[in-house]
Amino acid sequence: MSYTITKTLFTLLLILFSSITIYRARARPLIFSLVTVFVENNLPKNSPPLVFHCASGDDDLGNHTLTHHGQEYHFEFSILPKTLFFCHLWWNGKDVAFDVFNARWTTHHCARVPGEEICYWQARDDGIYLSKDYNPPTNFIKKYSW
Repeated sequence: MSYTITKTLFTLLLILFSSITIYRARARPLIFSLVTVFVENNLPKNSPPLVFHCASGDDDLGNHTLTHHGQEYHFEFSILPKTLFFCHLWWNGKDVAFDVFNARWTTHHCARVPGEEICYWQARDDGIYLSKDYNPPTNFIKKYSW
């Protein structure tokens, strides 16, 4: 292989790896990495059930009901550049709809582990909370009010 071709290939590889590093430095999720979204019922015991419906532009996950305190539902998907999942929650005559994951978020809202993001949402009597920790989820921050 000639020196010119070797130098050109080296330059192209250097540009490629530099682009990947810059892409990761922006704290954006990698394409095709896995996301797991949890929705947990942390409402008072013996209260009405939590009902919710989650969907994206491509996937309708249907309605789900969490009937008791501590019960959870989760779903997984792979990230594409425009991935957006939202959920609409109903409880005790109140409701709230919000994005549970958006690939366009410029900062991380979810816990990150190698090759995966974990979004742990928790419904409480005063609103919806999110944890950036996982295993176990801790440090919940209130994101939405009913």
